[in-house]
Amino acid sequence: MRAFLLGAAVLALGACGSDGDPNDPDPNDPVDPTDPTDPTDPPTPDESARDNDELASILTAHLRAEFPIQLMLAGISENQYPEGFSLTGQTAEGGYTGVGAIGALAFDFAYHCNDGSAAHLVVPCDGAAHHSHVAVTVTGEQSMGAIAMNEINRVVDWEIRDLTVDKARFRGPDALSLRTSVTTEGELADYHVQFNAVYEQVRYLPTQVIPTFGTIDFTINTERMRGDDLRVFNSTARLTFGSSTVPTTLVFDGAVTYDVNLADGSVTRL
Repeated sequence: MRAFLLGAAVLALGACGSDGDPNDPDPNDPVDPTDPTDPTDPPTPDESARDNDELASILTAHLRAEFPIQLMLAGISENQYPEGFSLTGQTAEGGYTGVGAIGALAFDFAYHCNDGSAAHLVVPCDGAAHHSHVAVTVTGEQSMGAIAMNEINRVVDWEIRDLTVDKARFRGPDALSLRTSVTTEGELADYHVQFNAVYEQVRYLPTQVIPTFGTIDFTINTERMRGDDLRVFNSTARLTFGSSTVPTTLVFDGAVTYDVNLADGSVTRL
């Protein structure tokens, strides 16, 4: 199996100050993602709640925008290229490379397919393969609902299984950085969100365009500017996909839970 490496340029979190810097009068100021909390000016509970609400909305918009991309990649794994995408080459190992665009998003990808045997043999991606491995770099911008996401820089390395039974199932790492703005009660906040994520058994049923099974675990660094108030904070989150009878939930830091409507993008803190 060929390994794909995530680009180090995505989510490279650089330190912006040090305790020994004479030009940094407050070494606890939240400009360094490795030391994000300023003990002299911690956020109020209301500020933290608003930040979580807005971050939940941003993650939900990102996920809703990626569903058609995932289904498109499953189709490409079966040699079904949509308009705007093309094959650019084949590798000596039996893989493929390609490029494409959707609106203002640019894609550069490489993939190969395997059979279902214990030998895990590389086979043509012709619609009969057991599963595929797809590495994709995505850059640009896109919108979902009221949320416009800019300066997107994303690298994924997904295994896509169950292709032959039309139940595409995704697992593997994802790394993303984006900028966006959210308005709550008439007040604008600018966000720079960076995360690493791991997809586990995220499954689409036949003819469905929203997953109904699986989880995504996020490790997130967020920089938020609201007025003249800058907050940088780290968090973890787990998104658990539901179904028609089980709600989809997003849980921050194992404590704050949201009911997520993936059809309309609404999130409700429970």
